[in-house]
Amino acid sequence: MSDLDKTPSVRMKPWLRVLLFASLALNLAVVGLFAGAAWRHGYHDRDRSPRTDRISVAYIRALGEDDRRAIRDAMRAELPDRQALRAELRSSFGAILETLRADAFDRDALAAQIAAQFAIGSDIQSTARSLMLDRVAAMTPQERRAFADRLEQELQRVSRHGGKRDGMHHRD
Repeated sequence: MSDLDKTPSVRMKPWLRVLLFASLALNLAVVGLFAGAAWRHGYHDRDRSPRTDRISVAYIRALGEDDRRAIRDAMRAELPDRQALRAELRSSFGAILETLRADAFDRDALAAQIAAQFAIGSDIQSTARSLMLDRVAAMTPQERRAFADRLEQELQRVSRHGGKRDGMHHRD
């Protein structure tokens, strides 16, 4: 038996799952915050509209590492009971799976379950959006201009690559 056969499978730690979920929520939250501003200030390609998931990445990448770290830390402080959040999400998926597998489909039940699940995400997005606004509001005018410049560069890079980023292909 080789060493590879003896290697146990590694499971993602639960807190890392929540961190990844919060990171995704933060990415989605900044879309709502800045997409309108980017559009209003002239970022619109008549031939190709930017995808919102690419735009959200641009905002995150335009932030400095200290700002990203501060937002991550603040998200952890705002959501201290990650075990309860994980349990609630796990439970909600279990209920959704049961509803989907039932012989008699209950559309209203599924709609309510999904709405409850999205409410959790919405709360996280609201927290992330507020934290992002706090960071931007705390910036000096020079820092905000530098952030705007980096954001503009990211938006141009996303537009230039038109579906490719960092050598990876993304579905449109």
